[in-house]
Amino acid sequence: MSNEDVDSNRQPSDVTLSFRATTANVALARTMAAAMAARAHLTIDQIEDVRLAIDEAVSQLVNDCDEQTHVHCDFTETAGTLVIQTKATTRSGQPPATDTFSWLVLAALVDEVTAGADNGLVHLELCITRPASVTV
Repeated sequence: MSNEDVDSNRQPSDVTLSFRATTANVALARTMAAAMAARAHLTIDQIEDVRLAIDEAVSQLVNDCDEQTHVHCDFTETAGTLVIQTKATTRSGQPPATDTFSWLVLAALVDEVTAGADNGLVHLELCITRPASVTV
């Protein structure tokens, strides 16, 4: 890999997943999120919450994308915390509305969720931390 293959503006991540914006591919993000949540030693309930949360986050992006668009998911795990950044260039160029039932569900599943947009690139960031009572 040459230096030209690496985007110097990207944050380092443990795993990056990129796929076409189709509903059939949402399962890829779910599977990777569950694997990374297990790697972070999250509880069984948290692993399921992460699986549902990434499904909801990616679905919100996919529903606003053309099928030729790629969705990118960066998974970073450190010291019992899993951060998932999802992004795609959407038709509307706007982050998902935060006053919907869908957003309420998403926010309830993780410790923190944020959304934003930069020049049509919509991004969502999910963060979930293992409870202090769980030791590895």
